[in-house]
Amino acid sequence: MANELNHIIVHVKDRRETAAFVAGLMAAEAPRDWGHFTQITSSNGVGIDFCDDLVAPDDLNTSHLAFLVTDGEFDAILARITERGLPYFPDPLMRAEAEGTINHEYGGRGLYLRDPGGTVALEFMTTPYGEEWTERPTRQSEV
Repeated sequence: MANELNHIIVHVKDRRETAAFVAGLMAAEAPRDWGHFTQITSSNGVGIDFCDDLVAPDDLNTSHLAFLVTDGEFDAILARITERGLPYFPDPLMRAEAEGTINHEYGGRGLYLRDPGGTVALEFMTTPYGEEWTERPTRQSEV
């Protein structure tokens, strides 16, 4: 049997708010509550279960969710982001001086933004990462 990711749990400040935010950006089906979780499902069937009551807010770590989308989906997501006036960035450091720009890595387009609670870094990209690493700062200490 092949190993296949079925679901992942992401701890956030407000599970319903974050799930609705992500689903809204992607024009996905409405999230559904499942016990302690509010779940959305990616187009390849992976459940993303947002949870807000199993980890104390002060103990939350930043999570990262990356979505591979088509060019049309990227355009629609970017339009929803700009319509809402949300800050977005070309890299995971989300540096203020680069706000409002996207990247063009690996021949595609990509962007990053945070969920309303600030604990999930969302990435939308049109091309998967290539064989070679892209040279860019990956830690605040490298900026």
